[in-house]
Amino acid sequence: MYYAIRKLLMLIPLMLGVSFLVFLMMRVLPGDPAKTRAGLHATPEMIEKIRQELQLDKPLLVQYYLFLRDAVHLDFGRSIRSNQPVLTEFLIRYPNTIMLTLTATMLFLLIGIPLGVIAAVHHGSIWDGLTILVGLIGISMPSFWLGLLLIWEFAVKLKLLPSFGLSSPAHMILPAITLAAYGIAYTARYTRSSMLEELGQDYITATRAKGLSERTVLYRHALRNSLLPILSQAALGFGYMLGGSVVIEVVFTINGIGKLIVDAILYRDFPIVQAGVLLISINFVLVNLFADLAYGLIDPRIRLT
Repeated sequence: MYYAIRKLLMLIPLMLGVSFLVFLMMRVLPGDPAKTRAGLHATPEMIEKIRQELQLDKPLLVQYYLFLRDAVHLDFGRSIRSNQPVLTEFLIRYPNTIMLTLTATMLFLLIGIPLGVIAAVHHGSIWDGLTILVGLIGISMPSFWLGLLLIWEFAVKLKLLPSFGLSSPAHMILPAITLAAYGIAYTARYTRSSMLEELGQDYITATRAKGLSERTVLYRHALRNSLLPILSQAALGFGYMLGGSVVIEVVFTINGIGKLIVDAILYRDFPIVQAGVLLISINFVLVNLFADLAYGLIDPRIRLT
């Protein structure tokens, strides 16, 4: 319990720092949100009135205090572009982003871990080389470029899969593969490295000397111990997927939080951007918190440390 409370308390300064940086960046960007809401033919009086409504006429620190005060009550203001409550805008799009992120996370775990295990078990073979090559390509290739290649091949040329939207399971295939590509490559390489390290330990030699089958040695002992560090990497991978969904949603025109944030940046809709980055950051740190707690439950030595 003390371990969990300590971890939760550590999140408070982290989230304050993230929120302040996002708040500050939106205030130094060029453009005037009041003019954006008022329109092209607005008078100076109308612009000044909107500026007061948005509290842009107050000192910067006062604006930040008001933002934090309202955010605690889940009030992030109204979108400058649509004049809808920011929370409503996110609740509409949040399920699409989470569904895409969870699908991509399951993909990179279900594919990446077996690839890494195969490469470690057959160390030095052609399978090991192919895994290293796949990992290198997956890590090096930008996700937006991979997405465009998949759209061209499977949607334009072969006409097998849809290229935009998220209205059916078929629409999920291309964006989920694109988003999971980096995670598959990284997880395969990390699993391979972790498995090779475990296979070189003395206790593996001892279990083999006892006459245990190779399958038992590999999967009950080596893989089981290798999964501990992989668990924390999976949590980081989920956070990466959540952040990477911003690009994927734009490429595949998915009505999620990422696309909403990109559109808000273009329109200087700072309430949407502030709340969006804060929401993604909260998701990221909470997932890592749960991973730390799970790590502590699995390995008591973490709690003792």
